[in-house]
Amino acid sequence: MKRAHRKAHARIWTVLGLLLPLVFFTILAMRQSPPTDRPAVLIEAPVESSGEANQ
Repeated sequence: MKRAHRKAHARIWTVLGLLLPLVFFTILAMRQSPPTDRPAVLIEAPVESSGEANQ
């Protein structure tokens, strides 16, 4: 391998090593967080009316 090839290879991996984590953390920071001020909604079984249950 020639010296110029080694230099280019080292520069490319250095840039990738710095750029990829930066992009990753930027994407994580830009993600929307779920709303925390909205109350939880309970899921309940439907209430049967008393007239239909006796038949």
